[in-house]
Amino acid sequence: MKASHLPVSIILALLMHVLLMLLLIWQGADTPRIKQTAVTPIIQATMVAKDPAVARREKAQQAIKKRQQKEAEKREAQRKAAEQKRLEAERKAAEQKRLAEARKKAQAEREAAARKKAAERQQAEQQKQLQLKRKKEEEQRKKTAAEKQRAEEEAIKRRIEERRKQEAAKQRAEEERLWEESERIRAERVAEQAAIDAEAIASMESVMFDMIADQWIRPPGVSSELETTLEVALLGTGELADMGIKIIKSSGNSAFDRSAIQAVEKAAPFPLLRLEPRQRDKFRRLIFVFSPEDLTQ
Repeated sequence: MKASHLPVSIILALLMHVLLMLLLIWQGADTPRIKQTAVTPIIQATMVAKDPAVARREKAQQAIKKRQQKEAEKREAQRKAAEQKRLEAERKAAEQKRLAEARKKAQAEREAAARKKAAERQQAEQQKQLQLKRKKEEEQRKKTAAEKQRAEEEAIKRRIEERRKQEAAKQRAEEERLWEESERIRAERVAEQAAIDAEAIASMESVMFDMIADQWIRPPGVSSELETTLEVALLGTGELADMGIKIIKSSGNSAFDRSAIQAVEKAAPFPLLRLEPRQRDKFRRLIFVFSPEDLTQ
C-alpha cells in the first residue's frame, strides 16, 4: 500500500475495531454468565495486529537509524583516525624539534671547540712571534754594539788621518799613541769578554757536573780502578743530540759503563740557554771521565 492510501487503511482498521466491540457487547447481552476476562484476549489480539504500512515505516525508520548509527560510527572512526594522525604529527614535530635542538647544541659545541682551538693556535703563534721578536732584538743589539765599536774605531782612524795631515811628524807619534790606545781598549774588551766567557763556561761546567753527579748511581761493589770515558754531543738548547753519547773508553764493566750513560741521560737537558751563543759553542762536544771516586772532564 502506498503512502497516499494510509488514511483509508486506518479508517478501515477503526471500523473493524468498532464492529468487534459491537459484537462483543451483543454476545455479552445474550450470555451474561460469560466472564469479562474471557473476551479480553480477543480484544488484545485484535489491538496488537499491525498495519503493513506501519511495519514498513518502522522498518524504514530502523534502517535509517542503523544507517545513521553506521555513519556516526564512521565519523567517530574518522575523528579517532584524525586525532591519532594529529597526535602522530605532534610527536613527529616534537621529535624533529628535539633533533634540531640536539643538532644546534652539537653545532654550538663544535663551534666552541673550534674557537678554543683557534685561540690556542693564535696564542701559540703569538708566543712564536714574541720569541722571534726577542731573538731579532738580541741580534739587533749585538749588531748595534758591533757597529758602535766599528764607528768608534773609524772615528779614531779619522782623527789619526786628520792629525797626520796637519803635522806629519807629530801625527806619527800621536797615531802611535792612539793606535796603542785603541789596541789597549780592544784588548781590554777582549780580555774582559774572555773573562766573562770563561767564568760563565766554568759555572756551567760546574752546574753540569753537579747535575750528572746527582743522577749518577754507582753500581755496588765496583773496583775503584774502573774508568769510563764518554763523549757527549749537545744541541745549542742543552738537549742531547741524536746518538749524542759515545763510549770513548770502556771500563770493561758493562754495568759501570751503563750507569755513566744513564747519569748523563737523566741529567739532560742542560741549561745552556743561560749562556751566550758563543759560550754555548764550547759545549757542543764534551768529554767526561767517570771513575768510582770522581767525575772529571
